[in-house]
Amino acid sequence: MRGSVTMAVLEEIEKHLEENIEIDSLAAMTGYSRRRLQDFFKQKCGVSIGKYIRQRRLCRSATLLKLTSESITDIALRLGFDSVQSYSREFKKTFGVSPKSYRQEKFWDLTNLRAPYWLVPDVEYPLEICQLPAFTVHGFQTRHQVASEALPKEASPLKWKFVMDTLETWEQTVFCISSFGPEPDNVRAINVTSFFGIQDEASRTGPMPLTRQTEGGKYAKFIFSGTWEDYQHFSNTIYLSILPKHQLRRTWNKDEIEVFSYCKEGINAQKNSVKLEYYIPVE
Repeated sequence: MRGSVTMAVLEEIEKHLEENIEIDSLAAMTGYSRRRLQDFFKQKCGVSIGKYIRQRRLCRSATLLKLTSESITDIALRLGFDSVQSYSREFKKTFGVSPKSYRQEKFWDLTNLRAPYWLVPDVEYPLEICQLPAFTVHGFQTRHQVASEALPKEASPLKWKFVMDTLETWEQTVFCISSFGPEPDNVRAINVTSFFGIQDEASRTGPMPLTRQTEGGKYAKFIFSGTWEDYQHFSNTIYLSILPKHQLRRTWNKDEIEVFSYCKEGINAQKNSVKLEYYIPVE
């Protein structure tokens, strides 16, 4: 019972993260006293309700700082802080730098992010730090926007379709090279660019429209095998749970790389699941 009560509170907090959240209202929702609810919550989450809300809001603000061009003032007010000054103090306590410095750093410090409750994985994804050489792929590029209100964003169904279609058409390993950052024409949106390609251009009947060169360097490598439903949460779990746990910093302005394996036998069966290697550039 206590677990279900805490889960209901976590869901309510996440729904209203950018609104005023009263602990008394949460208690009334559950039918427990404020004190009993606080006790249940701390046993489950390790922190008080108030601290959890601050941690989640600071985590959301850190994501907005790196992925959008929304002003620091607007981010502070959007997430319920009384002033930019109080927001900056709280932010520096958590991340060790001011919001402005955090935004300008050439890496994304994921160390102290507090993941939303549903992204804490039951199973740890294998992690390996490796050096990846530069290589060239041939294919096509897609681009789309993500509204910051939708964060953390699940993988797009359109991306899954591109992966499945290219695996079936090209009949070989497919590379997806992705970058993300502020959308120039919308301060509250994220620009996502993905390049789908193959290394063996000569195996195709016609020329590929574009060529992309990857950067070599240090990467965190993950192995994933699973269904579309599992894959939807995969990247968010890595960024908001696994990388912070291992105190890794993502190199900024450098692409991440997904290598999707082609299953020669039974491509129709593969349409429900994928096997891939996932590389995130790290310091």
